[in-house]
Amino acid sequence: MTFESHLEDLPEDAPWDEKPGESEVEQYDTDQIPEVDITEEDLRESRENPENWLLYGNDYQNRRHVTADIITRDNVEDLELEYRLEPGDETNDFQGSPLIIHGDPPIMYFTIGPDMLYAINARTGDLLWTHFYEPYVGASDETPSAERGPVVLGDTIYKSTLDLGVLAIDRHTGEEEWYYNGAAVYRGEVADNLMHEELQWERSRGTTSSWPPLIYDGLLMKGSFGGEFGVSGFFDAIDLEGNPEWRVNMTPEHEWVGDSWMHGGGTAWPLGAIEPDEGTIIVPSANPGPWYGTVRPGFNPYTAGKVAINIETGEHEWHYQDAPHDWWDYDSSAPPLVFEEELDGETTQFATWPSKTGWVFTVNMETGQLHQRSEEYVQHLNTFSLPPYDDLESSPWIMPELAGGTNPYPPAYDPVTRTMVVKGFNRPMRFSWFEVEYEPGENYIGMDTIRAELPGDADVEEPDDPVHEGEVVEDPDDEGADEEEEAGEDEDDEDEEEEADEELTEPPEEWNGHPGAIAGIDPLTGELKWREWTAPGDPPPRGGALTTPTGVTFAGIATGLMIAYDTETGDQLAQLEVGPHGVDGAPISWYDPGEGKQFVAITGGGGTHTDAEDGNTLAVFSLEE
Repeated sequence: MTFESHLEDLPEDAPWDEKPGESEVEQYDTDQIPEVDITEEDLRESRENPENWLLYGNDYQNRRHVTADIITRDNVEDLELEYRLEPGDETNDFQGSPLIIHGDPPIMYFTIGPDMLYAINARTGDLLWTHFYEPYVGASDETPSAERGPVVLGDTIYKSTLDLGVLAIDRHTGEEEWYYNGAAVYRGEVADNLMHEELQWERSRGTTSSWPPLIYDGLLMKGSFGGEFGVSGFFDAIDLEGNPEWRVNMTPEHEWVGDSWMHGGGTAWPLGAIEPDEGTIIVPSANPGPWYGTVRPGFNPYTAGKVAINIETGEHEWHYQDAPHDWWDYDSSAPPLVFEEELDGETTQFATWPSKTGWVFTVNMETGQLHQRSEEYVQHLNTFSLPPYDDLESSPWIMPELAGGTNPYPPAYDPVTRTMVVKGFNRPMRFSWFEVEYEPGENYIGMDTIRAELPGDADVEEPDDPVHEGEVVEDPDDEGADEEEEAGEDEDDEDEEEEADEELTEPPEEWNGHPGAIAGIDPLTGELKWREWTAPGDPPPRGGALTTPTGVTFAGIATGLMIAYDTETGDQLAQLEVGPHGVDGAPISWYDPGEGKQFVAITGGGGTHTDAEDGNTLAVFSLEE
C-alpha cells in the first residue's frame, strides 16, 4: 500500500475553523482552579505521577493502571464515600473517564452526553464551570449519545463534539479558544454550508459517540462515526491551533470493489492507543456498511479491526482485522492497549485488545502479525455463520451477539501480574439480512436481529395491552356479537404471534444462561486466569476497569455497584454503591497529598443500557493513608 492510497487531500478553502453549533458557558468559583501548566512531558509521565490522571487510559499505552498504592487487597473494604454528584438530565448517557490535574486542590474535568463538559473541585465536588455545546445537527432527548471524556494540554481542555468537531476550551474559565470543523470536507468534497450534507443527522446513542482526541507531539487525533448510516470513515490529525494536518481514509478506494468504499463504514469512533517511542497510533475501526456483505466483496480493509498509523505522516503501517468481511456488526470497538514483555530473549512490544468476537487478540506492535488469540471469555456458538436472507426463523443462534464479546469498554492492564481485565456480553442472537439502498441520514444496515430470551423473563408480569383487550359493547341491534367474535379472533391472532415469538426467542440449550462476564486474561499467553459470570437475572456489565500496583481491580456492574476484585484471582474484595442504575463509566484513581488520601471515582447511569432506574452519578470514594 502506498502512502497516497489512503490519505485524502485537505482543501485549504474549506470552513475548517467555523463552528456550526452554539455554546453556553456558566462560571462559578473559578478562582479555586490552581495555576498548573500541563506539558507533553506531564502527559508522558501521567501514570508514574499518582497525583494526576491526564489521559483517558492514564498513559499513552492506554493501560488504565495507577501507581498510587494506599488501597490494597487488605484495606479496600475501608473505602469511604466522599461525595456523589448527579449532573445532567437523568436520561443522559454517562460512560466517560474523568481527568485529574494535580494542585491544591486537584481539579476534575468530565463530560456527559450530549456535549456537556464540567470542571469541579476533585476534593469536594464543588462545581467550578460548565461548557455546554449544542451541536448543529441536534441530539436525541430519548437516547442521548455517550460522552467518554476530554483531554488536556497546557491551559486548554479539548473535547470532541457530536458534529465531528473539536472544541478547545480554557480550562480555568470554560470559555472557547477555537473550534475545528471535521465535517467541512467529506470524501474530498468541500461542504456547501458548514457541514457536508451526508453528515447531517440527529445524534443519538446508536449513531455516534464522543471519545476524547489523543494528544501527541503537537497533534490532536480523532476519528469519525456513523457506521450504521452509510458513511465512509476517516481519522484526522490537527495541530494545536485547530488546523488540519492529515486525514486517513478508512475505506481506501483502491482496495474496495466499485463504489462500495463510499458507504463502507470503517469509522474510527473509539479511542486509540499510542506507542510513544516509535510514534505509532493504533486506531480501532468499526463495522463495514451495510452489515450484509453481498454489496461489498472482499476483506473490506481496514474495517472491524485495528489500524496502525505513523503519527508524523499519517502513513499506514499495518492493520489487523478481527472479522474480515464482517456480517455481524463485529466492529473492533474496544480501545487497544500496548505492553512489553520478554519473548525469545528479547523485549518485544505488543498491541492487544478484547474483541466483539469474544477473544483477546495480541499482535506484534512492529508488524501487526498475530501473536496469539486468547481462550474465550464468553461463549461461542455458530460464530461467523452467514445469516440467511429474510428469514429469522431459519437463522442459527450465533454467539457472541452484535454487542459482544466486548463493545467499547476499555480493558485495564496490570503489569505486575500480567493480567488484562475485560468485560463481555454472553447472549445468543439470530441475524437475517435484506437489501437496503443508501439514503443520507437513514440507517444503512439491512439486517433483522432478535436476541434470546433471558432466564427469568417469563416470570416478569407484563402490563395488559389495551389495544387487544377485546372489550365488548352491548348493542341493541345485536352488533355486539360480531364485535365479540372479531375480538376473539384478534385474541387468537395475538396468541399465535406470542407463541411464534416465544419459539423464535427460546434460547438454545448450549447457552449457559449468563448474560455477561468479567474476566482476567494473560494477553501474552492467552490464558483465561479467571471469569465471573453475570447472574442470570442481571444485565451484563458495561464500562471500563482500573488496576492498581497492589493487586486490586475496580470495575462497575449493571446493578449500581463498583466491585473491587483481586486482579490475579478474580475474588471479590469489596462492593461500593454508586447509584440505583447501571455503572457504565470507567473508574480512575489518584493520590491527593493535601488530604493524604487515595481517591477512586467512577461515572455511571443513563438508564439506556439496563433495566435499572434512570439517573446519572459521579461517585467518589477515598482511603486515608
